[in-house]
Amino acid sequence: MPQNAMDNPLVLPMLGLLAESPRHQYALLTELRARYAVLRAKTSTVYTLVRTLARHGLVTLDEAADTAERQEVRLTQAGLDELRRRVEAHLLDGDPNADPKFMIALAYLGALAPARAVELLRERARNLRADLRSVTDVLDRPDLRELHMIEAHFLASRLRHDAAWLTRLADRIETGDLEWPTPDQ
Repeated sequence: MPQNAMDNPLVLPMLGLLAESPRHQYALLTELRARYAVLRAKTSTVYTLVRTLARHGLVTLDEAADTAERQEVRLTQAGLDELRRRVEAHLLDGDPNADPKFMIALAYLGALAPARAVELLRERARNLRADLRSVTDVLDRPDLRELHMIEAHFLASRLRHDAAWLTRLADRIETGDLEWPTPDQ
């Protein structure tokens, strides 16, 4: 578990869910478990993180509620800004195979302005293509047998696919083919 609660992998999806709509703490916990089972959200962790997010000014709590389960949690502007910051960071740096950060960042791509999302997706695709060039430089060596470098062939295939997929997604956003939320959604 992270030493700093704000480094907890649940923070991004919690902010994202609250950007979709305010929720009571129990509803937030339930939706986290439904959408992100891989994160294994525990009741005590989610309730503690809600308090931490509130202390950092990222959410507000309905203090008039008689129990924690009934407290509605709302995202603040600072919380929305933090969501956007994390989405941007994880889109560029998250590894979809090592942890869920990249995938969760994709889930909340709509929190960004379309032009910024396109910019980040294209940058990630460029980085993947640069990685692909490095891998193929090795694969082009005539002294290496394919079987001895089979993992590099797999990686090259994955990098090629991921770069193409991200480029198509950016194209769809630019052309308006992918429906984008309005600022009040």
